[in-house]
Amino acid sequence: MPRRPRVDFAGAVHHVYARGIEKRVIFHDDLDRTAFLRRVGLNLPKWGVRCFAWALMANHFHLLLQSDKGRLPSFMHCLLTGYSKVFNDRHGRVGHLFQNRYKSPVVEKSGYFRDVVRYIHLNPFRSGIVLSIEQLEEYPWTGHRRIIHGGAPEWQDTSLLQTEFHDHDREGWVRNYRMFMEMAQPVGEPFEPENDPGHRGAEDACFPEPPSSRKEFIDLLNRISALHGISPEQVLAGERNYDAVNVRREVLKKCRFRMKISIAQLARWMRMKENSARYLINS
Repeated sequence: MPRRPRVDFAGAVHHVYARGIEKRVIFHDDLDRTAFLRRVGLNLPKWGVRCFAWALMANHFHLLLQSDKGRLPSFMHCLLTGYSKVFNDRHGRVGHLFQNRYKSPVVEKSGYFRDVVRYIHLNPFRSGIVLSIEQLEEYPWTGHRRIIHGGAPEWQDTSLLQTEFHDHDREGWVRNYRMFMEMAQPVGEPFEPENDPGHRGAEDACFPEPPSSRKEFIDLLNRISALHGISPEQVLAGERNYDAVNVRREVLKKCRFRMKISIAQLARWMRMKENSARYLINS
Protein backbone atom coordinates (compact mmCIF):
# COMPACT_ATOMS: atom_id res chain seq x y z
CA MET A 1 0.00 0.00 0.00
CA PRO A 2 1.48 3.39 -0.96
CA ARG A 3 2.19 5.87 1.80
CA ARG A 4 -0.27 8.68 2.29
CA PRO A 5 1.11 12.10 1.37
CA ARG A 6 1.96 14.31 4.34
CA VAL A 7 -0.42 17.11 5.22
CA ASP A 8 1.52 20.36 5.10
CA PHE A 9 0.60 23.89 4.11
CA ALA A 10 1.82 27.40 4.83
CA GLY A 11 1.09 28.26 8.46
CA ALA A 12 0.37 24.68 9.57
CA VAL A 13 1.31 23.74 13.15
CA HIS A 14 2.61 20.18 13.54
CA HIS A 15 3.37 17.94 16.50
CA VAL A 16 6.42 16.14 15.13
CA TYR A 17 7.91 13.09 16.80
CA ALA A 18 10.20 10.20 15.93
CA ARG A 19 11.88 7.39 17.83
CA GLY A 20 15.04 5.37 17.38
CA ILE A 21 14.97 2.23 15.27
CA GLU A 22 13.89 -0.75 17.41
CA LYS A 23 13.33 1.83 20.18
CA ARG A 24 17.09 2.21 20.57
CA VAL A 25 18.71 5.20 22.24
CA ILE A 26 19.27 8.19 19.93
CA PHE A 27 20.73 10.51 22.60
CA HIS A 28 23.45 8.85 24.66
CA ASP A 29 24.70 11.99 26.40
CA ASP A 30 24.65 15.78 26.48
CA LEU A 31 26.94 16.01 23.43
CA ASP A 32 24.36 14.12 21.35
CA ARG A 33 21.52 16.28 22.65
CA THR A 34 23.46 19.47 22.01
CA ALA A 35 24.32 18.36 18.47
CA PHE A 36 20.65 17.68 17.73
CA LEU A 37 19.48 21.03 19.09
CA ARG A 38 22.21 22.82 17.15
CA ARG A 39 20.90 21.29 13.92
CA VAL A 40 17.34 22.29 14.85
CA GLY A 41 18.50 25.88 15.27
CA LEU A 42 20.46 25.89 12.00
CA ASN A 43 17.59 24.53 9.92
CA LEU A 44 14.64 26.50 11.32
CA PRO A 45 15.37 29.79 9.47
CA LYS A 46 16.57 27.95 6.36
CA TRP A 47 13.16 26.37 5.77
CA GLY A 48 10.87 29.01 7.31
CA VAL A 49 9.92 26.90 10.34
CA ARG A 50 9.30 28.00 13.95
CA CYS A 51 9.56 25.84 17.07
CA PHE A 52 7.30 26.49 20.08
CA ALA A 53 7.96 23.44 22.27
CA TRP A 54 10.37 20.51 22.31
CA ALA A 55 11.60 17.60 24.42
CA LEU A 56 14.47 15.15 24.00
CA MET A 57 14.08 11.71 25.56
CA ALA A 58 16.53 8.82 25.40
CA ASN A 59 14.97 7.10 22.39
CA HIS A 60 12.64 9.71 20.90
CA PHE A 61 12.01 13.42 20.53
CA HIS A 62 9.07 15.82 20.22
CA LEU A 63 8.92 19.13 18.36
CA LEU A 64 5.97 21.51 18.05
CA LEU A 65 6.59 23.32 14.76
CA GLN A 66 4.90 25.87 12.55
CA SER A 67 5.67 25.55 8.86
CA ASP A 68 5.37 29.15 7.66
CA LYS A 69 6.27 28.22 4.07
CA GLY A 70 4.89 24.68 3.93
CA ARG A 71 8.44 23.23 3.89
CA LEU A 72 8.27 20.87 6.86
CA PRO A 73 9.45 17.76 4.90
CA SER A 74 12.57 19.61 3.74
CA PHE A 75 13.30 20.79 7.28
CA MET A 76 12.88 17.30 8.74
CA HIS A 77 14.97 15.68 6.00
CA CYS A 78 17.88 18.01 6.72
CA LEU A 79 17.50 17.63 10.48
CA LEU A 80 17.25 13.83 10.63
CA THR A 81 19.76 13.08 7.89
CA GLY A 82 22.31 15.48 9.32
CA TYR A 83 21.91 14.29 12.89
CA SER A 84 22.03 10.63 11.87
CA LYS A 85 25.39 11.19 10.18
CA VAL A 86 26.78 13.04 13.20
CA PHE A 87 25.49 10.34 15.57
CA ASN A 88 26.78 7.43 13.46
CA ASP A 89 30.20 9.00 13.00
CA ARG A 90 30.52 9.73 16.71
CA HIS A 91 29.38 6.30 17.90
CA GLY A 92 30.96 4.17 15.17
CA ARG A 93 27.74 2.79 13.72
CA VAL A 94 26.12 2.57 10.28
CA GLY A 95 22.58 2.32 9.01
CA HIS A 96 19.28 3.93 9.87
CA LEU A 97 18.96 5.71 13.21
CA PHE A 98 15.23 6.45 13.22
CA GLN A 99 12.32 4.01 13.03
CA ASN A 100 10.09 4.44 9.99
CA ARG A 101 8.94 7.94 9.04
CA TYR A 102 8.54 10.69 11.57
CA LYS A 103 4.93 11.50 12.55
CA SER A 104 3.61 15.02 12.07
CA PRO A 105 -0.11 15.40 12.89
CA VAL A 106 -1.51 18.88 12.36
CA VAL A 107 -2.57 20.78 15.49
CA GLU A 108 -5.74 22.53 14.39
CA LYS A 109 -7.45 24.03 17.45
CA SER A 110 -6.22 26.70 19.82
CA GLY A 111 -7.03 24.76 23.00
CA TYR A 112 -5.36 21.65 21.57
CA PHE A 113 -2.19 23.68 20.96
CA ARG A 114 -1.89 24.35 24.69
CA ASP A 115 -2.47 20.67 25.48
CA VAL A 116 0.26 19.60 23.06
CA VAL A 117 2.73 22.09 24.58
CA ARG A 118 2.03 20.62 28.01
CA TYR A 119 2.14 17.05 26.67
CA ILE A 120 5.58 17.63 25.14
CA HIS A 121 7.15 19.46 28.06
CA LEU A 122 5.89 16.98 30.67
CA ASN A 123 7.72 14.03 29.09
CA PRO A 124 10.63 14.01 31.58
CA PHE A 125 8.22 14.38 34.52
CA ARG A 126 5.83 11.67 33.41
CA SER A 127 8.77 9.34 32.69
CA GLY A 128 10.32 9.89 36.11
CA ILE A 129 13.49 11.68 34.95
CA VAL A 130 12.45 14.63 37.11
CA LEU A 131 10.21 14.19 40.14
CA SER A 132 8.34 17.51 40.19
CA ILE A 133 7.28 20.47 38.06
CA GLU A 134 9.79 22.54 40.05
CA GLN A 135 12.63 20.24 38.94
CA LEU A 136 11.33 20.40 35.38
CA GLU A 137 11.89 24.17 35.40
CA GLU A 138 15.64 23.53 35.74
CA TYR A 139 15.82 20.55 33.36
CA PRO A 140 17.75 21.56 30.21
CA TRP A 141 16.35 19.14 27.63
CA THR A 142 12.85 20.53 27.08
CA GLY A 143 11.62 23.97 26.07
CA HIS A 144 9.92 24.43 29.46
CA ARG A 145 12.98 25.98 31.09
CA ARG A 146 13.31 28.69 28.43
CA ILE A 147 9.65 29.64 28.84
CA ILE A 148 10.02 30.00 32.60
CA HIS A 149 13.50 31.54 32.82
CA GLY A 150 14.36 32.79 29.33
CA GLY A 151 17.79 32.10 27.84
CA ALA A 152 18.83 29.33 25.45
CA PRO A 153 17.89 28.09 22.98
CA GLU A 154 17.35 31.44 21.30
CA TRP A 155 15.59 29.83 18.36
CA GLN A 156 12.63 28.68 20.49
CA ASP A 157 9.71 31.00 19.62
CA THR A 158 7.43 32.00 22.50
CA SER A 159 5.24 34.51 20.62
CA LEU A 160 2.32 32.12 20.04
CA LEU A 161 2.50 30.93 23.65
CA GLN A 162 2.22 34.53 24.79
CA THR A 163 -0.93 34.88 22.67
CA GLU A 164 -2.37 31.57 23.88
CA PHE A 165 -1.95 32.49 27.53
CA HIS A 166 -3.61 35.88 27.02
CA ASP A 167 -1.21 38.41 28.44
CA HIS A 168 1.17 40.88 26.78
CA ASP A 169 3.21 41.22 29.95
CA ARG A 170 5.93 38.54 30.21
CA GLU A 171 5.39 37.87 33.91
CA GLY A 172 1.64 37.56 33.34
CA TRP A 173 1.62 35.05 30.50
CA VAL A 174 4.45 33.00 32.02
CA ARG A 175 2.49 32.84 35.29
CA ASN A 176 -0.60 31.64 33.39
CA TYR A 177 1.51 29.04 31.54
CA ARG A 178 3.05 27.78 34.79
CA MET A 179 -0.40 27.41 36.37
CA PHE A 180 -1.55 25.46 33.31
CA MET A 181 1.45 23.11 33.62
CA GLU A 182 0.82 22.57 37.32
CA MET A 183 -2.71 21.37 36.53
CA ALA A 184 -1.18 18.25 34.96
CA GLN A 185 -2.19 14.79 36.17
CA PRO A 186 0.27 13.01 38.52
CA VAL A 187 2.99 10.69 37.31
CA GLY A 188 1.86 7.18 36.52
CA GLU A 189 2.41 6.05 32.94
CA PRO A 190 5.03 6.30 30.22
CA PHE A 191 4.48 9.07 27.73
CA GLU A 192 3.98 7.45 24.35
CA PRO A 193 3.67 9.81 21.35
CA GLU A 194 0.73 7.82 20.01
CA ASN A 195 -1.38 8.58 23.09
CA ASP A 196 -3.75 11.54 23.06
CA PRO A 197 -2.44 14.48 25.09
CA GLY A 198 -3.84 14.51 28.59
CA HIS A 199 -5.37 11.02 28.35
CA ARG A 200 -5.14 8.73 31.37
CA GLY A 201 -6.65 5.31 31.87
CA ALA A 202 -9.32 4.49 34.44
CA GLU A 203 -6.89 2.53 36.60
CA ASP A 204 -4.67 5.60 37.10
CA ALA A 205 -7.63 7.77 37.95
CA CYS A 206 -9.01 5.35 40.54
CA PHE A 207 -5.80 4.02 42.05
CA PRO A 208 -3.07 6.70 42.05
CA GLU A 209 0.24 5.41 43.34
CA PRO A 210 1.65 6.78 46.64
CA PRO A 211 4.34 9.41 45.96
CA SER A 212 6.70 7.60 48.37
CA SER A 213 6.48 4.42 46.25
CA ARG A 214 7.26 6.35 43.09
CA LYS A 215 10.27 7.94 44.77
CA GLU A 216 11.51 4.55 46.00
CA PHE A 217 11.22 3.18 42.46
CA ILE A 218 13.29 6.07 41.07
CA ASP A 219 15.90 5.69 43.83
CA LEU A 220 16.24 1.95 43.12
CA LEU A 221 16.44 2.53 39.39
CA ASN A 222 19.17 5.16 39.78
CA ARG A 223 21.20 3.09 42.24
CA ILE A 224 21.01 -0.23 40.39
CA SER A 225 21.68 1.42 37.00
CA ALA A 226 24.82 3.03 38.44
CA LEU A 227 26.04 -0.34 39.76
CA HIS A 228 25.74 -1.78 36.24
CA GLY A 229 27.40 1.25 34.61
CA ILE A 230 24.44 2.41 32.51
CA SER A 231 22.06 5.34 32.74
CA PRO A 232 18.43 5.10 33.92
CA GLU A 233 17.38 6.58 30.57
CA GLN A 234 18.93 3.62 28.75
CA VAL A 235 16.98 1.23 30.99
CA LEU A 236 13.69 3.07 30.46
CA ALA A 237 14.33 3.30 26.71
CA GLY A 238 14.01 -0.48 26.44
CA GLU A 239 17.56 -1.33 25.42
CA ARG A 240 18.03 -5.08 25.10
CA ASN A 241 21.66 -5.46 26.10
CA TYR A 242 22.61 -7.71 29.03
CA ASP A 243 23.05 -4.93 31.61
CA ALA A 244 19.81 -3.09 30.76
CA VAL A 245 17.74 -6.30 31.00
CA ASN A 246 19.39 -7.23 34.31
CA VAL A 247 18.70 -3.77 35.75
CA ARG A 248 15.03 -4.01 34.75
CA ARG A 249 14.76 -7.48 36.29
CA GLU A 250 16.43 -6.45 39.56
CA VAL A 251 14.44 -3.23 39.95
CA LEU A 252 11.13 -4.96 39.24
CA LYS A 253 11.85 -7.78 41.69
CA LYS A 254 12.94 -5.43 44.48
CA CYS A 255 9.92 -3.15 43.97
CA ARG A 256 7.55 -6.08 43.89
CA PHE A 257 9.04 -7.46 47.11
CA ARG A 258 9.21 -4.17 49.03
CA MET A 259 6.09 -2.29 47.90
CA LYS A 260 2.42 -3.12 47.49
CA ILE A 261 2.41 -2.04 43.85
CA SER A 262 0.75 -3.98 41.04
CA ILE A 263 2.81 -5.42 38.21
CA ALA A 264 0.74 -3.28 35.84
CA GLN A 265 1.85 -0.13 37.68
CA LEU A 266 5.49 -1.25 37.77
CA ALA A 267 5.35 -1.95 34.04
CA ARG A 268 4.10 1.59 33.38
CA TRP A 269 6.91 3.04 35.47
CA MET A 270 9.43 0.85 33.64
CA ARG A 271 7.89 1.77 30.25
CA MET A 272 7.32 -1.83 29.20
CA LYS A 273 4.45 -4.23 28.58
CA GLU A 274 2.87 -5.86 31.60
CA ASN A 275 3.48 -9.42 30.37
CA SER A 276 7.18 -8.59 29.82
CA ALA A 277 7.45 -7.19 33.35
CA ARG A 278 5.75 -10.29 34.75
CA TYR A 279 8.20 -12.53 32.86
CA LEU A 280 11.23 -10.69 34.29
CA ILE A 281 9.84 -10.82 37.84
CA ASN A 282 9.29 -14.57 37.58
CA SER A 283 12.57 -15.36 35.81
